[in-house]
Amino acid sequence: MKTLSLLLLLLVPFAPLSAQTVERAFPTTVTQQEVQAKYEQAGQGGEKVKVLVMPGHEPSFGGAETGGLKERDIVVDIADKLADDIRQDPRFEVTVARTKTDWLPALSNYFEEEWEGIQRFVKTNKRIASTLMRQGSLVDRAFEVLHNTAATDVALRLYGITDWANDEEYNIVIHPHLNDNMGAQYQSGFAVYVPDAQFGNAQASRPLGEAIAFELNHFNASSTLPIENYGVVEDQDLIALGAFNTAEYPVVLIEYAYIYESKIAHAEARDAVLTDMAYQTYRGIRTYVGAPVPGSDTLVLPYAWTPEEITVGKSSPQIYALQVALHKLGFYPPGDELLIGCPISGFAGSCTTTALKAFQKSKGLEQTGSIGPRTGAALKAAGY
Repeated sequence: MKTLSLLLLLLVPFAPLSAQTVERAFPTTVTQQEVQAKYEQAGQGGEKVKVLVMPGHEPSFGGAETGGLKERDIVVDIADKLADDIRQDPRFEVTVARTKTDWLPALSNYFEEEWEGIQRFVKTNKRIASTLMRQGSLVDRAFEVLHNTAATDVALRLYGITDWANDEEYNIVIHPHLNDNMGAQYQSGFAVYVPDAQFGNAQASRPLGEAIAFELNHFNASSTLPIENYGVVEDQDLIALGAFNTAEYPVVLIEYAYIYESKIAHAEARDAVLTDMAYQTYRGIRTYVGAPVPGSDTLVLPYAWTPEEITVGKSSPQIYALQVALHKLGFYPPGDELLIGCPISGFAGSCTTTALKAFQKSKGLEQTGSIGPRTGAALKAAGY
């Protein structure tokens, strides 16, 4: 519990700040340069960079649901894949906060033993934020996406994870989520949330979010929801990001897609999609620490192409690989289409067959819109 330093903040006078200097409402707790230095030191025998991956929501409870799909389960799949990627680099030490059925034992113990302390932690930080807001030093953001309100015990556990991560001195924290549509209009795409610029961990968190968003954007469109369509979105109220300035470490919350999107809804290609999303997140983390991953931005290529009829409405890992390959070759999305309307999802729509025919035409092949031996050979010859 780190309440003493927070209480001392109440004794520090804060002058009202202009819109250009609101980021100084709280002292900076960490910088990107400090995380990069730790990564360098880890390569020289120093302590490893500690990464916590917290799959959104609780074991067996909460999150978006549609057609039998549960966000809380799918994000564990993403978290586990991401952790496997991170473990490939010996300079990192990674922890996944929960499984699909249970919390990490260390967290379960923390909730049980420190429940009253967590409540004090939250009250102290809220009191500090309220004081700064009354003084005019902390600006209340109105330009934000609306979010579901968590139940009291759920919110306290999430604050407890933040308090525990502070105590355990984690260097990077990632919260995988899937988006939920709270309105009538169909939405799609990803968004990476980062802390409000006024918070102490904001300076270090934003470049982490930008690096991950850059990698995801190779094969995914940013969200169509207003505000989320910026791709990287500041938020003051998300507990996972350190609401009321509770988090001391770089942190991002990633909404990888809307749960009903074809890339998530169709089980046949979902594993390939999630594998790439996790890998792109890892690539973003490596860029953030100053050690970009060399080579391809996808794990699906090169692919062992087999004959397959590509029909509209079909989903498969090979269709996902085909869309990725055609995207890299400049054929997908076809014409003036964009990824938001022609997603790389493993689900075949007219965009896929049109793009494949254009590739076949460019190679002097019969424009079948399906993968045959000659098309597979042409894709392999192109490096995929």
